[in-house]
Amino acid sequence: MKSKYAMLTNRLLFILLLTTYSGVSFAQKIKTTKDYDMSIPKGYVRLINTLIMKTGIAPTNAARIHGYASLALYEATQSGSANNQSLTKQLNGFDNPPTPKQPLLWDVVADEAFYTVSDSLFSYLYSTLANYNYIRNALDTLHRKHKINFRTKYKNALLVEESVNFGRKIANYVYQYSKSDGGFRSSMDETVALDYKHYEAPKGSSWDDNKTRARISIQPTWGKNRTFIKDIFAQTQPAQPYEFSTDPNSTFYKQAMEVYEISRKLTFEQHLIAEYWRDDATVSYTPGGHTIHILVNALEKEKADLDKFAYAYAKTSIALNDAFICCWRTKYETNCIRPITYIQGFIDPRFKATFYTPAFPEYTSGHSTQWGASAEILNSIFGNEYAFIDQTDYLRDKLVPRQFKSFDEAAQEASMSRIYAGVHFRQACEVGLEQGKRIGRIVNQLKWRK
Repeated sequence: MKSKYAMLTNRLLFILLLTTYSGVSFAQKIKTTKDYDMSIPKGYVRLINTLIMKTGIAPTNAARIHGYASLALYEATQSGSANNQSLTKQLNGFDNPPTPKQPLLWDVVADEAFYTVSDSLFSYLYSTLANYNYIRNALDTLHRKHKINFRTKYKNALLVEESVNFGRKIANYVYQYSKSDGGFRSSMDETVALDYKHYEAPKGSSWDDNKTRARISIQPTWGKNRTFIKDIFAQTQPAQPYEFSTDPNSTFYKQAMEVYEISRKLTFEQHLIAEYWRDDATVSYTPGGHTIHILVNALEKEKADLDKFAYAYAKTSIALNDAFICCWRTKYETNCIRPITYIQGFIDPRFKATFYTPAFPEYTSGHSTQWGASAEILNSIFGNEYAFIDQTDYLRDKLVPRQFKSFDEAAQEASMSRIYAGVHFRQACEVGLEQGKRIGRIVNQLKWRK
C-alpha cells in the first residue's frame, strides 16, 4: 500500500508540475517553432527595412543589420526547432551563445530577441534622431503590441518571463559579437569619420575619388570587416579586372565604349530596369533590403512557419553581409575607374550616366555580388524555377511590379541594370554575379539542419 501511495503521489506531483509549466493544461504539448506562424519576425523585418530607408543607411550597413538581426532570431529559436541546427563554432568567432535550460514559448523568445537586437543595432542613430525618435518609437510600438497579446495568450507568467529573458540574453550576446567585426559604429560622428572620407588609392590605380562628384570614398575599410564565414574572401576571390588602357583596340576601352553606346541609345525597357533596381539609400530598402523584401513575400506566399522563416532569413542575410564585405574588399584592392570618369576623360567629355555614380571603386558590382549570393540561397530554399512577382512596396507608386521565372532571372536583370544605369562595366557585373554565387554556395554548405 505504501508503495502504491508513493507512486500515486509522484504521478500527481508530475501532473501538477506539468500543468504549472504549460500554463494551460497538463495535456497540452510543448510547442516547437513549426507550431508558430511567421507574423512576429515578419513584422520586425518589414519595420527594419522601413527604418533603413527612413534613416538613409548605406547598403553595406543595411546588410550588416539584417545579418545580425537574423542571427539573433535563428539562434534564439533553434533550440525549439526539430530542423534548425545552431551555428555555434560554424561562424567566425561565434563560439559560445547561450542555450535555454528548458522548452520555452518560442514566439515570446523570437519577439524579445528581435526587439532587443534591433534596438541595439540602431542605437547609434538615436542621438541624431532625438527630435522625433522615429526608430525607438516604432520598435517600442510593435514590441508593446506583442506583449499585450502574450498577456492574453499565456497564463503562465513565469514561463513568459523566462522566455523573455532568454530572448534578451541571445540578443545581447549577438550584439556583443557584432561589436568586434569592424563595422560597428558607436555614433553618427564615428560613422562619418570612418565611412565617408578621402582615400588615397595606391600609386598606379585608375580610381581617384578627387574625380568623383562627392570628392570622397565611401567605406574604404569595409572590406576588412570580419565575415560570418571565415576566409570566405580567399575562397571566392574573383579574377583581376581588365588591364587599364586608353588604347581604342584594348579590352578596357571596348567595354567603356559598350557602356557609352548603351547609354546613348537606352531603350524604354532598359531605362525602366535601371530605375527598378536602382535601390538608392534614403528612397529604398537598399539592394540587400530589396532582396530581403522579396524573400519575405515568398515566405508569406508559402505560409511559412517561424521555423522556416528563421532559417531562410538567417541564411539569406548572412550571405548578403559577407557578399558586401567581399565586394568592398575587391573594390578597394583593385581600385578600378568608373565608366563616367573614363568616358568623360577618353571618349566624350559631355557623357552623362543615366544615374548618379556612387563614390567608391567600380570592380566588382555590389548589386551583382549580393544578388548572385542571394539567388544561390533562395534557390536552395524555394527551388531553381520559383516564379514570383516582385511586390516591393516603395516601388508601387511609380513602377509596375516585375515578374520573374526564377531568382536567377531576377539576379541577371538586377546585375545588367547597372550597365544600363551607366555606373558599371560589363565585367564588374558578370564577375560580381559569379563572385556572389560562390559566396552563396559556401553559405549553403553550413550545417543548417539537424
